[in-house]
Amino acid sequence: MFLDARCKLLILVSLLYVSTASSPVTVAQDLIRVETNQVVVPVVVIDKARFRRVLRDGSLFHAVLPGETDAIASGVLVHDLTAADFHVFDDGKEQPIQNVTEEPSLYWDVRDNKGHHTEYVGPGGGKWSTAEWPPGQVGDIDPPQHYLIAYSVPDYPEDSCHQIKVKVNRLNVLIRVRSEYCNTKHSASDPANGTGLGHQLESDLASPKNNNVDISLMAIPLFAKTDTARVHIALDWPWHPRNREFGSKTKGVLGMVFDKDGRLVARFSDLADREGVSDRPKPVHVTGVIGGAEDRYETQLSLSPGEYDLRIALGDGQSFGRAEISLTVDAFDRKELSLSAVSLCKRMSGRASILPGAWTAELPRNYMPLVSNGVEFKPTGNTRFKKSETLYTYFEVYEPLLTEQSSATMQIQMRIVDVKTGELKSDSQPVSATPYVKPGSPVIPIGRGIDISKLPTGSYRLEVQATDSAEKRTLWRTANFTVE
Repeated sequence: MFLDARCKLLILVSLLYVSTASSPVTVAQDLIRVETNQVVVPVVVIDKARFRRVLRDGSLFHAVLPGETDAIASGVLVHDLTAADFHVFDDGKEQPIQNVTEEPSLYWDVRDNKGHHTEYVGPGGGKWSTAEWPPGQVGDIDPPQHYLIAYSVPDYPEDSCHQIKVKVNRLNVLIRVRSEYCNTKHSASDPANGTGLGHQLESDLASPKNNNVDISLMAIPLFAKTDTARVHIALDWPWHPRNREFGSKTKGVLGMVFDKDGRLVARFSDLADREGVSDRPKPVHVTGVIGGAEDRYETQLSLSPGEYDLRIALGDGQSFGRAEISLTVDAFDRKELSLSAVSLCKRMSGRASILPGAWTAELPRNYMPLVSNGVEFKPTGNTRFKKSETLYTYFEVYEPLLTEQSSATMQIQMRIVDVKTGELKSDSQPVSATPYVKPGSPVIPIGRGIDISKLPTGSYRLEVQATDSAEKRTLWRTANFTVE
C-alpha cells in the first residue's frame, strides 16, 4: 500500500464464502445468485502507475468534497480482465477457474452533519461506519468495482480453513484479496457462525465479565409489510488512539434474541474484514484524533410481536464488549392509526445534491436506511447529548386512511419533559405530516431535529404523539436522553 501525507488508499475486501450444499453463496454485491459447491473470491486489481499519478497530481484531494472519488478510484482499477488473466491457488494448488465477473462494491465515502467518514455493507448485510476522518484528509478510496473469481470447492472436510493466493497476468499491479476462507455452512445473515472469531464471540456473549470495549445498544421496532416488525439495531462504541489494535483488526458482531422464556428465536452476525489492509498506523491529525476505524454498526431483523431480550457482543478475538437490552415488539391493528417506537439520532445525511455520499433508499440484503423526506437518519444507542449538538429523532406513523382517501391529513406533536421533576420543558405546536407522506404508502417516515441548546444539564424524556383528520390519537411514545 502506498501512503503519503496527503491521502491514502484503504481497500477493504469482503470475506470469502463457501457453499458445500445447495444453499446460496452470499457476497458483497447487488444481485443475489445461487452458486453450488463454489468458492467465490472477491479481488481488487489496481494499476500502480495510475495510482501513483493520482497521488502526485493532487486530484484526489480536491475530489473528496464534491463527491468525485468514485470516478478517480475507478480510474486506478484494472478493468476488463477475464478468467484467462487470473490464477488462483488454494492451499498452494492452482484451481481451474469456472468464471470471473466484475461486480459493484458496497463502499461509500459519506459526508453527514458530523463530517466525512466511510460506510460499507458487511457480509452479514449490516452497515459498518468508520470514525470521522480528520479535516482535510481524504480517508478511504473505496473500490467501486471488484472481480469475483469462482471455482469448485476442493474435497475438504467441513469446518476446515484454507489459504488463498491470486496472481494476475499483468505487470505493475497491486492485488487486494483475502488470504483465507473456511469451509463452513452458515446462513447469509450469520457469516461468523462456525468460524474461529464466531466461537470467540459466542464465548464473549456468555460471559458478563472482562468487557474492555464500552458499547451502546439501541433497537427500535418499525412497521413492515407483514405482521412482523422491522427492528433497526444500532451499536456504537468509542474509538481512541490507545485502542489502535482493536481498530486495525478484523472485528465481528454477534447478536442473539431470546423470548421471555429464554428460548433463542433469532441469531445474526457480521464481520468488518480488515485483512489485506496495511496495519501501519493511520495518519494522525494535528489534534491527535485518528480516523478510519469502525465505531458504529447497524443492522435490521424481523421479529413477531412479543417481549425479547437482545444480547450483542463485539470483538476481535482479544478485545470485546457486551450489551443487553429488553425489547418489546407491539402488535398493531392495520385499521387503526399507530405510532412506532421513537429513536434518537446524532447523525443525518442530507440529499445527495447537498451532501455527496448520501445513501439511496434501496440497498441489497433487505437493509432499508431510515429515510425521511430524502434525508437519512441514523439512530444511536448513546443517548448522551452535548448542548452544542442537535437532537434528531426518527419514527414512523401508520395511517390507514392514506390508502383510502388521498385528502387524509395527520399531525404530530413533540414535547420534552424533565425526568426528575416532571416539568414540561418544551411543547411544540402540532406539525403537519403531509411533507413526509410517501404516495401510496400508509407508513409515514418522520425525521426531525430538535434544538436542545437551552436545556439545562440533566435527564429528559422526548414524547411524541400523532393525531389524524378523524381526531384519532395515538398513545404518547417516549425516548429518554441526557444533556451534558
